[in-house]
Amino acid sequence: MGQAKQRGTLAQRVEQAQAKIEATRPEKLVCNHCSADVTQINPVSTRGLRGLEAIWVGQCECGHTTFAASGDPKAVEAFFFALSENTELMLGSQSKDGSQHETAE
Repeated sequence: MGQAKQRGTLAQRVEQAQAKIEATRPEKLVCNHCSADVTQINPVSTRGLRGLEAIWVGQCECGHTTFAASGDPKAVEAFFFALSENTELMLGSQSKDGSQHETAE
């Protein structure tokens, strides 16, 4: 029997993968531009992005997009470096619940 079949049916494996992604969902994002809470958060596929566990994106009412990424620190750094290649990027960090937030100067 193949390894995938040992982990359950296709539906069970999909459910397990979705639960793993949902476990990384931040309660909210804090906009790095205006510090408002961004509660509409959507997952971004990390397929093929080695070292990244999860990426989340939210659109603030001020019009700015806020990303959150988790995984290997070097992979997260590379992800944000790639984002900054064609745009001006303001970096920040926050706790999972959004209670602690600071932007890089």
